[in-house]
Amino acid sequence: MRKHLTVAILAIIQFLTFAACSETKEFDDHANWESRNRSFIDSMADSCEFYRNMGVDRTNAEVGQMFRLLSFTLDPEKDWKGSGSYVYCRVLAKGEGDESPYYTDSVRINYRARLIPTQNYPEGQIVDHSYKTDSLDPGVNVPASFKVSGLIGGVSTALLHMHTGDHWMLYIPLQLAYGSSAKNNIPAYSALMFEINLTQFARTGSELPPR
Repeated sequence: MRKHLTVAILAIIQFLTFAACSETKEFDDHANWESRNRSFIDSMADSCEFYRNMGVDRTNAEVGQMFRLLSFTLDPEKDWKGSGSYVYCRVLAKGEGDESPYYTDSVRINYRARLIPTQNYPEGQIVDHSYKTDSLDPGVNVPASFKVSGLIGGVSTALLHMHTGDHWMLYIPLQLAYGSSAKNNIPAYSALMFEINLTQFARTGSELPPR
């Protein structure tokens, strides 16, 4: 009797394990990945358009509001269409600086990059970061150092407009991220949600100041 009971329990465990695995496989986070990423960025473009109609832009955006920035590689005198031309930015906190880095400058930033929200990662899977705390604490987290020119186009574009202390969420279209190429744990055709906080910068030929 005990032997039969043990066999029955093992069978139930195997069934539940199989069912759990089947359920996990049922949700493919990356199905129709390119079209979903394009649609996500289009929704960010629509949100920015709402604020643009209210007269909000980079110069006057308040915390919680959005604006868009044309890629630094494009001619601002032309009428660019399509969400692949812009980085969409939401203000999380405003800094007190009044200057911005140049393309050839060095910066220190706190950052966290995520993929777009999915079934298994409703806040977006974290694919790169400089800090591991749940939320950014500039007093605790140690920023990373980069050349602006060494970062992806969407981040470089934003940094050219940020002031020291600014804390933004960037919604970067795949064209200004890694495009059709995969990068480490970032699938091809991925838009990125990039939280960034500029803490310091130094002009070309100068060293970054001590932290």
